[in-house]
Amino acid sequence: MSDYRYTAVIATVSNSFCDAILDYSVNRFNYQKVLFLTCLVAFIGQVIIGLFTDISFTSASSLYIIIHAFLVLIGYICFIRSLEFIPIALVGLIETSSLFLTFVIDAIVGYVNISFYFISMLVLFIFSIFLFTENCLEKSSDCVKKIKPVGFVLIMLSVIFYLAAPYLIKISNHYGANEIAINLGYYFIAVPYFCFQYLKSSKNIGHISIVKTKCWNNLYVLCLIIGSLETLYYIFETFSFINDAPTIVIIIEQMRIFLLFILSVIFGTDKFTIKKFIALILGSISVTGIYFG
Repeated sequence: MSDYRYTAVIATVSNSFCDAILDYSVNRFNYQKVLFLTCLVAFIGQVIIGLFTDISFTSASSLYIIIHAFLVLIGYICFIRSLEFIPIALVGLIETSSLFLTFVIDAIVGYVNISFYFISMLVLFIFSIFLFTENCLEKSSDCVKKIKPVGFVLIMLSVIFYLAAPYLIKISNHYGANEIAINLGYYFIAVPYFCFQYLKSSKNIGHISIVKTKCWNNLYVLCLIIGSLETLYYIFETFSFINDAPTIVIIIEQMRIFLLFILSVIFGTDKFTIKKFIALILGSISVTGIYFG
């Protein structure tokens, strides 16, 4: 495994914990405030790391950085909204579809060949999603969240918007932007947006006390943790996309479905069942099958 793939592993672990804690937070607090504070912490983290390393971009890369920022922001908004309607572990499983979409793009440009083996792995992946959601659609559901169709629409929109990100990152880097500059481009747009949404929501709901006695129920502590994890996630993921093939990075990142399921059970946003566990194993087999195939 190359050094660039190690950075993808770090990004995957950071992203898993970040999403699990985020799922816990947005379902217990004013989620607009959670998003604003989290984004602000991550932005500060990117700036601090950039001051100790390097922040570089060119005028030629600016357009691609801006496009990347808007697409990632829209994808992130869709992702957050989907958490209201479907469990985080299922979200992670559905997000693995980006791997297959990336393979299709690579096949079109001539990087890979779509074979019978690839199709069989895709069918296995789809079956794993069906197996995971089957008991959640029954009347006597053991799912913590009631699954709604809009959740699937939102997470698929998120996948589509995120799909362009690795290619825009590569183009931006080709024209002279490094990973810090690319990420800061996103935060220059995201921080004002989430600040506006938070201020707007505050007028509607009024003042709500959010300071709790236990640290894991303190909004500010949770946002500090999420923002720090998001900083690591974006830096290492962007660095990996710059230096390695998008499909390889995405394959490694899909291994987070194991972590997401375990963490979602710990945080109480999902329940453990044998059927779900088998579904996640089958989904992971389809992903790893592509990697070793």
